[in-house]
Amino acid sequence: MNYAEICIIKRDGKREDFSISKIKNAISKAFSATGIQDEQQLVADITMNVISQFTTPTITVEEIQDLVEKSLMKVRPEVAKKYIIYREWRNTERDKKTQMKQVMDGIVAIDKNDVNLSNANMSSHTPAGQMMTFASEVTKDYTYKYLLPKRFAEAHQLGDIHIHDLDYYPTKTTTCIQYDMDDLFERGFRTKNGSIRTPQSIQSYATLATIIFQTNQNEQHGGQAIPAFDFFMAKGVAKSFRKHLASFINFYVAMENGNQADEKSIRTLIKEYLPSIKTTEAERETLRIALVALQIIIDKEHLARIVEKAYQQTRKDTHQAMEGFIHNLNTMHSRGGNQVVFSSINYGTDTSAEGRMVIEELLKATIEGLGTRGEVPVFPIQIFKVKDGVSYSEKDFEKAMKAENIEEAMTDRYEAPNFDLLLKACQTTAKALFPNFMFLDAPFNQNEKWRADDPKRYIYELATMGCRTRVFENVAGEKSSLGRGNLSFTTLNMPRLAIEARIKAENLIEDERNKDAIEQKAKEIFIESVHQMSVLVADQLYERYQYQRTALARQFPFMMGNNVWKGGGELNPNEQVGDALRSGTLGIGFIGGHNAMVALYGQGHGHNQKAWDTLYEAVMEMNKVVNEYKEKYNLNYSVLATPAEGLSGRFTKMDRRKYGKIPGVTDRDYYVNSFHVDVKEPISIVEKIKREAPFHAITRGGHITYVELDGEAQKNVRAIAKIVKVMHDEGIGYGSINHPVDTCHNCGYKGVIFDKCPVCQSESILRMRRITGYLTGDLSSWNSAKRAEEQDRVKHL
Repeated sequence: MNYAEICIIKRDGKREDFSISKIKNAISKAFSATGIQDEQQLVADITMNVISQFTTPTITVEEIQDLVEKSLMKVRPEVAKKYIIYREWRNTERDKKTQMKQVMDGIVAIDKNDVNLSNANMSSHTPAGQMMTFASEVTKDYTYKYLLPKRFAEAHQLGDIHIHDLDYYPTKTTTCIQYDMDDLFERGFRTKNGSIRTPQSIQSYATLATIIFQTNQNEQHGGQAIPAFDFFMAKGVAKSFRKHLASFINFYVAMENGNQADEKSIRTLIKEYLPSIKTTEAERETLRIALVALQIIIDKEHLARIVEKAYQQTRKDTHQAMEGFIHNLNTMHSRGGNQVVFSSINYGTDTSAEGRMVIEELLKATIEGLGTRGEVPVFPIQIFKVKDGVSYSEKDFEKAMKAENIEEAMTDRYEAPNFDLLLKACQTTAKALFPNFMFLDAPFNQNEKWRADDPKRYIYELATMGCRTRVFENVAGEKSSLGRGNLSFTTLNMPRLAIEARIKAENLIEDERNKDAIEQKAKEIFIESVHQMSVLVADQLYERYQYQRTALARQFPFMMGNNVWKGGGELNPNEQVGDALRSGTLGIGFIGGHNAMVALYGQGHGHNQKAWDTLYEAVMEMNKVVNEYKEKYNLNYSVLATPAEGLSGRFTKMDRRKYGKIPGVTDRDYYVNSFHVDVKEPISIVEKIKREAPFHAITRGGHITYVELDGEAQKNVRAIAKIVKVMHDEGIGYGSINHPVDTCHNCGYKGVIFDKCPVCQSESILRMRRITGYLTGDLSSWNSAKRAEEQDRVKHL
């Protein structure tokens, strides 16, 4: 064939003259990428072999590349692999140019696609939401092209890993934070337009908490949390009580003799002689005597009534403050797209009367809900801390379960001073899906510095983000959750590693009947692949950390300027944040443990012990890499049980295209989250908890275990309490109880609603469900993968 007459058809349909040098250059680059030099003759031979296979005067670029792949495979398979990877990379880059136009068109047309529904907390169809989505997609493209080293961008785009929050990558910001609210309140803080002084009432404490949430949310892309809400709000309760008591005493004096006393002086005496809002007769008497110095004469009976009046007014104020706090966090938009703050609060271990009042009124306000019809609040995510001797004891549990009426049991007295609050928390969960429960006595959640008599013991108590992100261990300072957060996290595609391992094992062991040998070989390949991919992710996280370090403190005026992120307050505005970020965590995440085990063994780890052992070994392998890199760089690497929302379907779609439909692996629209037992698998509550609990100890970057109940959970507080006990006894770190909560928009009926409201027949139903850790009341705002997963969830009995 006369090669001068050959015509090449390019991908866009255009034609050009054939060029031998283009084929030769492509093959040479593949050799160079493999590290092989001085093979010009071999390159020339392969080039001529490719050309010799041309059979028509016209040939496409894709056909030529296929011939190059086959020729390389015969003589140098390792070079062929590099050529294939480069080819896929180039295809991905080309696809993006056309995909970007399609994505933008979809945003403009407000299509219900997975780009627009990537975040169930954002309305992407609003103008501001559209702008956020436009910016997100364009910024991701910028990150791929100009910021990510090629091997990491390649791994992400090919679906081997998922680098989370790529749209925020150029901003250098971190993911989330836990506030030291006491420090902020005592020092005061600055916002863009001025300074905020120390609050003087519970209403001000709660209002400023929402302002802190909203302000800092704009400087990070993840969640915001208060690690000891009851402790931090307690001071506000005490201040309100002293203010009311001083005012009522002054009013009494004015009524008795027409004189006005100095309220500031009265408050000083109250603070000195009444250490708590729950007063004793002796404390009231010492106050009564001390008031004489201010020419205030009150008899015992009247003072007792005045104190009780101040106490009741303080409770009323606290309830209104908690009600306002919840309403604000569900209505204050922190970003475009009507996006409210991803807010979480931890509480349960403050045994003071003030702290207990905060919890009591918060739980009441949560049950009352939002608006005139009591809609279940989505935020804040609430986490109740279960601590032996403080909010839990075996003896107290047995006593409560023996009570004829669980409601009456909530008013009883117990050894653990906050056990009654745990029962009230269970009651609230039964009605409003929150709080979730965190278990401080799980061995991996304990801190050796914690002491029951320490007024600031909350410093040494683990607190979590509601979505599950855990920040506790610290190579750079105190083992605590305060003033720290996650820097970034990246997730590896565990099912793909298992699929590839099984394919390789079957190719190596030709006897299909030797099932055990194939499974053993597949397991070995899989574990090694998990190790290698974890190393890749660890390197990528370090690369991102080095980039984040170069941010200037003035890029985060609230977070760094107010020392919200501990260490940031020591920086001048034009100084790089640098080592201040060392206290943050770097998470190596994973998804699809169940699907990976099905790929290896044909069964998941819910009932197959071999699968369970292999998954556990795989996560331990990830921990080996974490420990290696923690020592190598002295940074807080950790393994994260990824809370996948947008990611839940991305890997699946890519793997289905690559490997076809594999039953139980790629045949659904989603991969099952992290180490969770398959959402479709019939399994008892106790067995599910037992199967998942050991994974909590080895996923210290964050984890959660859910159980799914039917609608009767709303009427059965005792059942909720029993589940919490099982979680406590089995070593769960952080757990949650799901059950359907439906509300009719038309008439306000609450209960399990199927197609129509049983009262008014309306089809306009608010269906409250949990997506990854937080709630959402509109399933239409979920992406297709999470909707499919919710549909598949079975109830646990």
